[in-house]
Amino acid sequence: MNKEIIEKYSVFRKQSKVGALVFLFDSIRKNAVNFLFILVPTGFDLIVFIIVSLIFVFFMAIYAYIKYYYFEYSFDFERSEFLIKKGWLKKTKLSVPFEKIQQVNINQNIIHKIFSLYEIQMDTAGSKDTEVDIKAVSKKIAEDFKEISETIKKSISKNVDNNINDIKQEESLEIDLLTLVKTGLTSQYFETLGAMIALFFVGLGFLNDLEIDYAPAIVDFYDKTDFNVLAISIAIFIVIYIVLMVNLCLTLIKYYGYKALKKLQNLEVKYGLIQTKSILLSPIKVQEFRSTQNWIQKKINLRNVRISQASSMNVAAPNRRNIVDVPGCSNEQKDKLFDFIYDNKINDEIVVRPSIRKFLINFSLFALLPTIIFIVLQNNISFLDNTYFLYFTCIYFVVSTFAAWRFYRNSILFYSENFIRIQSGFWDIKTKTIENYKIQSVMLYQAFWHKRFNLGGIILLTAGGMSYITTCNYEVLKKITNNVIYKVETSKKRWM
Repeated sequence: MNKEIIEKYSVFRKQSKVGALVFLFDSIRKNAVNFLFILVPTGFDLIVFIIVSLIFVFFMAIYAYIKYYYFEYSFDFERSEFLIKKGWLKKTKLSVPFEKIQQVNINQNIIHKIFSLYEIQMDTAGSKDTEVDIKAVSKKIAEDFKEISETIKKSISKNVDNNINDIKQEESLEIDLLTLVKTGLTSQYFETLGAMIALFFVGLGFLNDLEIDYAPAIVDFYDKTDFNVLAISIAIFIVIYIVLMVNLCLTLIKYYGYKALKKLQNLEVKYGLIQTKSILLSPIKVQEFRSTQNWIQKKINLRNVRISQASSMNVAAPNRRNIVDVPGCSNEQKDKLFDFIYDNKINDEIVVRPSIRKFLINFSLFALLPTIIFIVLQNNISFLDNTYFLYFTCIYFVVSTFAAWRFYRNSILFYSENFIRIQSGFWDIKTKTIENYKIQSVMLYQAFWHKRFNLGGIILLTAGGMSYITTCNYEVLKKITNNVIYKVETSKKRWM
């Protein structure tokens, strides 16, 4: 690191002056929903709307300027710390040791692009929230932060641990547009459908808040609509089309221009159309390597990879920057990523499968019992035409039975000398890979009704999350638990 950078960042600095506008737009975005609820009692009168809007923006502007003005940062290179001073009425001074800096992200959303600014985010493992979030800096400062971060990671790796092989030449992994299209059309069907259903009910709740009576319109639509096979087929086709288009658009917007670059001991990932993200992570801190693939993706040699580092405890899931997704990997690209992150290879594995009782329990709870309840309700209430009810019941019973069988067949634990892999899923088959010595806690449990069958479950906790498998041979799980504990206690490797 050159002397100019050390002198430049050894004193406390403010963010870019234009950053106050970024704070303003960010505050308005976060409070927009609350603003709408404030307007509901006014009846959306135009004059009142303008006055309330101006007052709202005025207070948001004051709040944004205070956040900007009372925020300063610097590096203490002698003590190896990053320092933050923030707050007006409640003043806070944060000190983050270099070795605790888990991940450095450099992002640029549409507001940042308008003003040619960047956002710098630093995550630290085990903290209650993200320690550092610098909202608005110039491109030069963002590049300086990246250089400082790389220097810190190199020095820590050289001084403390040598368990990662240096990569002499830079290697890159790029996801082209066609691969992103394939990924968008073959991923996250159920997640998107669930989000659409949730959004529908949120909309109904909003109509209730506005005191709009929508029930008569729904009843009238139900009475006038002929729910024949053609109408149901068209409705299903429309839902499938919307799900595919939403997935495709979100994938292209989020991952456009995806490029992962291997630099020495670090992995730098850049992607994004509207919001550009640049993430720099260290393989030594990776807690979990997850590969996801469904039947369609298997046929076209695609899979999605998720790399998880140690996470802050209270960071909301959508904003968790400890997670790096690699969409649309081929099997060869997945293997290269795995080899880069892990120094060890997966050797001979012990395969542990759950008992057939796992399937019988899921079948009873999610297929047989609901079917019986539907039949009882139909006999007493008759909420559907008998023909449609028969079709619905048969389809539900077959699909839920098949799902219970798939969950049972795809639930597998693989144990080897250096790794534990846990596979699960119905449609999207997920395989989580964890290095044994990085496991923070292992919990072996056995329900009283499983004792006579010698069955139990195991829960593995890492700084990146939780993994588990149930209804397996208890004695085998006990031996695996003992081996994991031994690996953790005897290992001298770092994972932070």
